[in-house]
Amino acid sequence: MSIKELEKNKYKIDVPIGYNGNKRIRHIETYIGTKKEAILRENEIKLQLKNNTYVRKNKITMTELIDEWLKYIKNNIGIKTYTEYNRNCNNIKQSIGHIKVKDINVKILEDFYNELKTCKGKGKNKEGYSEKTIKHHYTLISEILNCAVKWGYLYNNPNKNVIPIKVHKKEIQCYSPEDVEKLLNVLKNESIKYQAIILLAIDSGCRRGEITGLNWEDIDFEKSTININKATQYVAGYGTFEKSTKTDTSNRIIYIAPTTMQILRQYKKEQYKQQMLLGSEWKNSKRVFTTDYGEDMHPDRPYKILKQIIKKYNLKDITFHGLRHTSISLQINSGIQTQIISKRAGHSNVSITHNIYSHFFDNEFKDVANKMDTFLNIKSLKEAEEIS
Repeated sequence: MSIKELEKNKYKIDVPIGYNGNKRIRHIETYIGTKKEAILRENEIKLQLKNNTYVRKNKITMTELIDEWLKYIKNNIGIKTYTEYNRNCNNIKQSIGHIKVKDINVKILEDFYNELKTCKGKGKNKEGYSEKTIKHHYTLISEILNCAVKWGYLYNNPNKNVIPIKVHKKEIQCYSPEDVEKLLNVLKNESIKYQAIILLAIDSGCRRGEITGLNWEDIDFEKSTININKATQYVAGYGTFEKSTKTDTSNRIIYIAPTTMQILRQYKKEQYKQQMLLGSEWKNSKRVFTTDYGEDMHPDRPYKILKQIIKKYNLKDITFHGLRHTSISLQINSGIQTQIISKRAGHSNVSITHNIYSHFFDNEFKDVANKMDTFLNIKSLKEAEEIS
């Protein structure tokens, strides 16, 4: 029975309204009135459910909703993603966590995003959070409030009526061919390990975690290929761990230049010498890149190595990920087909390559214009000859 008499003119109405995971959600309320009126109230709730206009009458706050949502999604996302979500959720809770979910509206959300633009503190620039970070908060709130609708806490998501946060595209940070030449020249003065890391990054265009995740068995010296099938990450509070690559298309086999393979051979020999020298003190990591004691290399270490070299030789300052951009830009400028570049980079589709590196394709667009001009000139000349 969905209606139970508690005492005279007092009834308990119990109507199932949906699920939160495997947990069934119910609308339960105490109704004061006649049984006929209680039945009418029950029918009203059922009609709202049928017409998707039902909203749970509750006092749940944004903080309570966020905590429930984080618990709900925790086992379905990666550790790093969850940590980033949790960090941004703390900002949301600090600002609007006290507000009841049913009271959240467009004005409250717009004020929150504007607050992020101006607030100062750790992890923010002088003007506040970056456009990209504010966009992350916007997307996160949309996901949370969509779940609130799904769970019956809201009738609709007010964040849909907020003007989407725009992120202005920044110029990609990378080296020109001349910058690469300078880097390669000074690399000759560095250890074979440093040479191998930097050269492999420029050659393969791999992400930092993909490089630190490489095992020796992933390298085929006969075929001159590397097999990208995993990555390593570091998250504060969790430490360093191995994970799958960014997407399914990130799993790929890349052909590597003979020069790079030769450096990797030399590095492997040096690593083996170090292993023999240390004996039982060697930690026996299977990774290609290790510490001097044979432990897995920290995922942040390649970045620190590059920064050390940049500072030492006064080179153009870029991030380690900038070497990935450098690799892809060099391939584009060399006239390699976009489909091949996209697959080699591990992008899920060619449009991503075009969107990220659009300005590097300017020469191709200019070439099309030049070819069309040649065609049109030839056609015009022929028409002129026919007229004469």
